[in-house]
Order: sequence, then structure tokens, then C-alpha cells
Amino acid sequence: MDAEKTTQQKIDRILEAASSIETVKTPPFFKDKVLNQLAREPEAQSESAMPGWFGFRYQVAILILFAILNFTVLFLYNSSNEEEELQSLAESYHLSASESNSILN
Repeated sequence: MDAEKTTQQKIDRILEAASSIETVKTPPFFKDKVLNQLAREPEAQSESAMPGWFGFRYQVAILILFAILNFTVLFLYNSSNEEEELQSLAESYHLSASESNSILN
């Protein structure tokens, strides 16, 4: 029973406290100042958020250069690797140019 009375008293005190809240006097044009400042802020952030060297054109140019470099390295590696494989194959079957022995001679 006492718990119900104390709970009701707490509720009454909270409601009375809410009715004692007074309105705050804001300076004139405060809302306009804040809204103008918020409207200007994203423009300044968008300019400074991404540096100039990180633009889309530079990203595409770097990507193309990177792809060209990779294809060049792959081509050179494959051609040198192919020459080494042919040389080792010729040596394993005794077909190298340095030997003059041949089955046909």
C-alpha cells in the first residue's frame, strides 16, 4: 500500500516540475542565423574533405598506368620464362646448338 502512495507522490512531483518550466527567451533572428550557418557548413566541408590530387581524373589515370605497368611486366616475364624453358628442353634432349652430333649426320 505504501509503495502505491510513494509512487503516486513521485508521479505528482514530476508532473508539477514539468509545469514549472518557463520558456526561454531567444535573441531575435537566432533561428535564421543558425540555419544559415548550417547551410554554409556542408559546402566548406565538401571542398576540404577530398584533396585535389585525389580527384576522379587522377584515380583513372593512375589506374590505367598501373594496368599498363602490370601487363608489361607480365609480358616480359612470360617471354623470358619461355626462352628459359625452351633452352632447358633443348638441353635435356641434347638438342642444343652447341652440339654438332645429330642423328641425321
